[in-house]
Amino acid sequence: MRDPGLSKAIRAAGGISELARALGITQPSVSNWARVPAERVIAVETVTGVDRKILRPDLYGTEEKEDGTRVGRGGKATRIIGLAGWSGSGKTTVIKKVIPRLIERGISVSTLKHAHHGFDLDQPGKDSFFHRAAGATEVIISSSKRWAILHELREEEEWDLPDLVRKMSPVDLILVEGFKRDAFPKLEVHRAENAKPLIQPMDPYIVAIASDVDLPDAKVPIVDLNDAEAIADLLLKHAILVSDAKAIRDN
Repeated sequence: MRDPGLSKAIRAAGGISELARALGITQPSVSNWARVPAERVIAVETVTGVDRKILRPDLYGTEEKEDGTRVGRGGKATRIIGLAGWSGSGKTTVIKKVIPRLIERGISVSTLKHAHHGFDLDQPGKDSFFHRAAGATEVIISSSKRWAILHELREEEEWDLPDLVRKMSPVDLILVEGFKRDAFPKLEVHRAENAKPLIQPMDPYIVAIASDVDLPDAKVPIVDLNDAEAIADLLLKHAILVSDAKAIRDN
C-alpha cells in the first residue's frame, strides 16, 4: 500500500514520473518509502511543497505531546540515560559498542556529550569559521551526507541538559556523557587500572555499574564491562522520560 504522504507528493508533482524527473532519479521508491534517507524526504518537500511532517511523520512528526513528553521515530516516548565515569574509564568505548546493539533491537539512538569550555568543531580558514568570527550567532553547514549547526553563546549562560535535549530530533533513546550533577539515571563505567574510587557511593542517580572487576560491596547491579548486550539491557531498563530529567544548577 502506497504511503499517503508520498501519494500526496506524487499528486502535487503531477505524477510519479514528474516527481522522479524533478528529483533527478529514475523513480521514487514507493514500496520502501519508509526507509529512504532523510535527504530524499527533504528533497521531495522542496520539489512538491508537501511538508516533511506529512511525508514522514515517523521522522518529523510530533516531537512533543501536550504533557511535555517527546516522541521518538517509532512513536515511542523518548527516554534518556547517562554514562558516568572517570576520564580513561572507557565511556566512549562502551557507547561505540552498545549503539549497534540497540539499533539491532529497533531502538533509534542519539548521543549528547558535555565538553570542556572552548571546544570547537570548526576549522580556522574555512568560510563557516569566518562567518562565526564576524559575529553570526548560528552557522549551519550542510552537505548531502550530514548537516551541523554551530551556535555561539556570546556571553549567554551555558545551556542546561533539558534545553539541549529540546534541540534534538526525536529518537527512542538519548545517551548522555557528562552532566554528572544533573538528576537523571546513569550507568557508571569503572575500569580497575584507573585506580579511581567508585562514583556511585556519592551519586544517588547511578543505577548500575559496568566494571572489568568484581565489586562485591556495590549497592547497585554490576555488569561485565565487555558485555554490550547486558549493558544495553540495563540502559533500556533504567532510562527515564526526558521530561523527568532535571538540571541541577549551582546556587
